[in-house]
Amino acid sequence: LIAALVVGDQGAIERADWDVYRATGVAHLMSISGLHVTMFAWLAGWLVASLWRRSTRLCLWLPAPSAALLGGVLLALAYAYFSGWGVPSQRTVLMLGTVAALRWSARQWPWPHVWLLACVVVLLVDPWALLQAGFWLSFVAVGVLFATDPAAAPALGGWRARLHAMFAEQWVITLTLTPLTLLLFGQVSVVGLLANALAIP
Repeated sequence: LIAALVVGDQGAIERADWDVYRATGVAHLMSISGLHVTMFAWLAGWLVASLWRRSTRLCLWLPAPSAALLGGVLLALAYAYFSGWGVPSQRTVLMLGTVAALRWSARQWPWPHVWLLACVVVLLVDPWALLQAGFWLSFVAVGVLFATDPAAAPALGGWRARLHAMFAEQWVITLTLTPLTLLLFGQVSVVGLLANALAIP
């Protein structure tokens, strides 16, 4: 399970376990996907910024937020390559690179424009992505996250508020992706919301 979560090696997961993962709607966590690569990029960017700020010389040469953007994308690229360079990982690296390039250039685009630009970049590299279920699931999920940006909501303190925000975000994603999942796969997990709310953190 750890090997599957970290590097996408699913060889040791038994069939009975796969049945449980599918029934609970967490099978997507067992392959390296946009979620894994994005979480890694975020963590890598935070680490690069934390280390970068320790050096005045480095900060004068390049601001820490810019170093974090560059470092996050480059380390996410390395992680995606290390974990098998699957199509979802490639797509995520392209999306992250596109968003990072916009931020690097100090362009403040509305989220629908950023989202559409990322779609265009991915389709220019791989036009056949339109035929993949993962393309639609990932871009719809990202679009929903953009549209319901928690950063735009009033800041609430405390662990309860953060827990509530995380659960609300998961609820919105589940509601949005359920019809699409039914259309693409013909089935959906009834307990998927609760299972993912526990499994993803």
